[in-house]
Amino acid sequence: MRPLNRSYLLLLAAGLVGFVLLALAYDDEPFSSMDRDVAKWIATDLPHVFELASRPFSWLGGWIGLTVLGVATGILLVRERAWVDIGFLLAALLGTQLVVGFLKDWFDRPRPDVGSAVPLPSSASFPSGHAAAGAASLGAIAILASEGLPDHRARTWLWVVVVVAGAAVGLSRIALNVHYVTDVLAGWCFGLAWLAACLLVRDRLSSGTT
Repeated sequence: MRPLNRSYLLLLAAGLVGFVLLALAYDDEPFSSMDRDVAKWIATDLPHVFELASRPFSWLGGWIGLTVLGVATGILLVRERAWVDIGFLLAALLGTQLVVGFLKDWFDRPRPDVGSAVPLPSSASFPSGHAAAGAASLGAIAILASEGLPDHRARTWLWVVVVVAGAAVGLSRIALNVHYVTDVLAGWCFGLAWLAACLLVRDRLSSGTT
């Protein structure tokens, strides 16, 4: 049995540490003041064009965008009978949302109340599910897609697009004022940690079938 991938272990540890630190500190200074100040600035001074530009990325990280991407990727994997990869994809997409839902209920943090460009969701604010999905779900799809690309330049461009899109998904939730900055940072940390955990399990299952 091959050893666990150190890069995945480091990513898992870094993501968990970042999430825990944010979970312990978001109600304390300087984070609490930063969150309130940014939310107030967005409600009063953010140019309208940034709000409009944020909406497509918010949809991308929501159930509509993830369902379209997940189904399209899943169909290709079923055709290739890549059962381990299908499990990896489902764990990244669905597992992220399930655990984030539990975390939201646990922390029960209210969303920004200074004015939002869209109706506030009924769920709690911490951590951001969209930001977590931007890291874990889009990351998993990118990993599966990049493994099928023989050209190094194509893989590089794919990752540039995915990283930018994942960052934009999280930032869109701040720009729409439905999440605080720390919600999004925690979502990214959790999403990366969850992606690393899924990759570790995938590696272990793949090594057991070869």
